[in-house]
Amino acid sequence: MQQRGSPAMSSPLGIPPLYAVLFAPGAGEGRDQDGSPYIPVVSERPTVAESTVPHGLSKTVAAALPGLWYCLHLPASLLDLVDVDASELKAAQSLRLDHNILLVPIDCFDEDLGRHLQHHHPVVTVCPDELLDEARQRASALGFVLPTTPYSQLSDATLTAQWNAIHEHFIPDMAALAGEVSLTRRLDLAPLTLPHRRLARQMGWPTAELVVHDTSASGAFAQAIRGQTILAATARLEREGASPSEAGRRFPQTVREEVARLRVPVALGLPGTAPAYARNAYDSEVRRRREPQPAVSPDDTWSVTLHERPDHMVERAAIEFAVTHQAVASSGLGLMLPTVPPDAFVILAELERHFFTPHSSAAVRRLLARLNDAAQPLWSKELTAAIQRASHLTVFSGFPLGLLTMPGDSAPLCARLPVTYRPLEPLTRTVQQQVSAPPSISLNHTIKVLVAECIPLSDQVGQISREGWRIARENVAPEAATLTIIQAETLTLEALQQSVAEHRPDILVISAHGTMIGNMAALAIGDAPHLDLGLDCVPPVVMLSACHVAPRGSGAVAITDLLLREGALAVLGTQVPVEVTRNALLMARFMVYLAEEIAKPGQFATILDVWHHVQTSNAVNDILDGSPNLRAWATSTTINGHSVIREFSSRASGRLRLPYVYEDTERVLGEIADEQGQGDRVRNWFSRPGYVPESLFYVFAGRPDRIHLTSLGQQAEQARPGR
Repeated sequence: MQQRGSPAMSSPLGIPPLYAVLFAPGAGEGRDQDGSPYIPVVSERPTVAESTVPHGLSKTVAAALPGLWYCLHLPASLLDLVDVDASELKAAQSLRLDHNILLVPIDCFDEDLGRHLQHHHPVVTVCPDELLDEARQRASALGFVLPTTPYSQLSDATLTAQWNAIHEHFIPDMAALAGEVSLTRRLDLAPLTLPHRRLARQMGWPTAELVVHDTSASGAFAQAIRGQTILAATARLEREGASPSEAGRRFPQTVREEVARLRVPVALGLPGTAPAYARNAYDSEVRRRREPQPAVSPDDTWSVTLHERPDHMVERAAIEFAVTHQAVASSGLGLMLPTVPPDAFVILAELERHFFTPHSSAAVRRLLARLNDAAQPLWSKELTAAIQRASHLTVFSGFPLGLLTMPGDSAPLCARLPVTYRPLEPLTRTVQQQVSAPPSISLNHTIKVLVAECIPLSDQVGQISREGWRIARENVAPEAATLTIIQAETLTLEALQQSVAEHRPDILVISAHGTMIGNMAALAIGDAPHLDLGLDCVPPVVMLSACHVAPRGSGAVAITDLLLREGALAVLGTQVPVEVTRNALLMARFMVYLAEEIAKPGQFATILDVWHHVQTSNAVNDILDGSPNLRAWATSTTINGHSVIREFSSRASGRLRLPYVYEDTERVLGEIADEQGQGDRVRNWFSRPGYVPESLFYVFAGRPDRIHLTSLGQQAEQARPGR
């Protein structure tokens, strides 16, 4: 069904190093009372006394931050130790070569962790000095090959010695990569500087100049972009088989060409909590402890005592670690953004509430405009430039950045490029899930989709859902060899659990009503609300065909995020109530494109890419479904004898720019209307009563960019030296 595992596992170079960072157990950590093994994901927010405010980082886990940052400077894979062609470095951006870090309380650092070690090279354990003696004994028993390192020994010299020792132990017969390694001092700039330092070492660039740009955000960004451009140009010349002399002659022009076409993964850290959540979670005295974060802070430097700083600086270091970990894994770019202004959350909550009423296009447009105004402080020239060069965005935040419109665009950001979210609350879970990331998977065989019908048939919405999925099955039927859809009646939680256990789908679609329980966004299965589905084996992809299961304005605890905790790799949810027929059309189109990609691969690399195409190409349906008049006009006959929607499909190819997709869609539809002599009337319908861009109010959380639609073996072959 699926291919799981790290790339090139058949080669010693493909077995990733594993680092362990230990901390003293505190309340809520350690082995369960029944003696079951420690699972390194905290499920509940610790109390205020035990955690930072407002994002909720356990103070015992915060003590591991110096060690986590240190390990991020060690090799992510053994490929980091040897010379790799530029074309292979560029190809590796799609493989997500994470640092594998075991973050665990010391009393759980024992043989029960064998499942974490069996597919890794256990390398070194890092811990606070007071845990050193016990950590040494436990690390030795688990087979870690380098001496346990206490915080007091963390330095540039130790880092260099450990890089050399790792090379000598694992691949002594291969030539070592030249170049210095050193710790990054500015944590706020590390999402830019650390990936660039690693790239510079691989490319053989001088390292002395790197320190100069570690003190300026604009300098670090410019340096990182230039490095990515040179990598892309060099990789292109290698792929084209240019001789050394030809490459030298063509290099300046190739660099100029790559400046315009450069696309790299971008990770963003966007702190901030909704005021409504803070009022529910904290008393007034605790709320006063919250401090907004600027994008950069000169005082934000690495130290073995960084966990002893005030809450806002500790949380900052944790978020920056997650963003840097992501940027290094993808060999891309990372940026820290300032705290989301509170007014942006307030307006977002108002926007989400508006959808519970008979919502109007004009009101939604006004609220989106107000949201953009409130979030204006987030935009910097570096953020704008990064997004213009991004292949996709990974946003660590509780705020839906994709709903904002970048200056100069007319459509929200999630139309311009794929966006995926990693929730920040509680921050303990964010950090732990980031370092214990599951491997990428490939869905390049027959995909099994289970549609769990959780709405009673007596409910009209349930009837429409079942009919929509029946039609989807028919549309997918020509590609049945690549994708099968199974519908199941699951009107109780037990029925849902049994159906998932029986069918073991690759994609689970839960058709249900969304419901709010206080400040929690849950699913109604039958008549009962649920936040925890208790699935024994959670499918890698869960799509919630339900209303408002991922609201963000009030900081609600959402089942979309909680399913990531249960083990899903990617979860799709809705921010607002959605119309059942439109939702059914969107889901059916997703399944059709997914089936076609598996049958004839080449257009989409990941499931995230498929979703983004479906989401943006649905703009025409959003527009034509805006009023009864537009729906009727869509079926009328054009001068070419086709329906409007069919004529649009043939004319729109190559004319819809994603940052302006709704504007361009209106233009093409207007041309068709002009030819019918109805241009003014149809354009008037676009604005009165207008339409709502409902397709953009979906959130893809987790790691959909890790769910590939081609074989991981093929991708690994591209990224392996000496192929």
